[in-house]
Amino acid sequence: MTVVSVVDIGTNSTRLLVAEVDGDTVTELVRESIVTRLGEGVDATGTLGEEPQARVFAALDKYAAAIEEHGATVRRVVMTSAVRDASNGAEFADTVHSRYGLEGSTLSGDEEARLSFLGATTARDDSDPMLVIDIGGGS
Repeated sequence: MTVVSVVDIGTNSTRLLVAEVDGDTVTELVRESIVTRLGEGVDATGTLGEEPQARVFAALDKYAAAIEEHGATVRRVVMTSAVRDASNGAEFADTVHSRYGLEGSTLSGDEEARLSFLGATTARDDSDPMLVIDIGGGS
């Protein structure tokens, strides 16, 4: 069994999942979402603002404690539209990695859409018709 943590830093929210993974079995330990609005002002300025970054870092401080408490040995982060579009997005991603030890990447729009779809449909019966809508902030 492996304890895995994944942080999703989106345009509007920063989310955490900590789970025990044993083969194909995933047991959720912690699931949290905090509205951080990282993308506030990105369209107008082209950069991630100091206050939005501070809100994300405050959420990550809280999440780091949960990740440590559960002994997650795999610590991943994905970042989406706001980080992808901002001129200082790479600098922000470097800070997330160095400060919190989270390994990860900034997703392309296509990869973000693919993973969102998989996450929304994974536990669903394939025979049921479904519509998936992502009401995120920037993608």
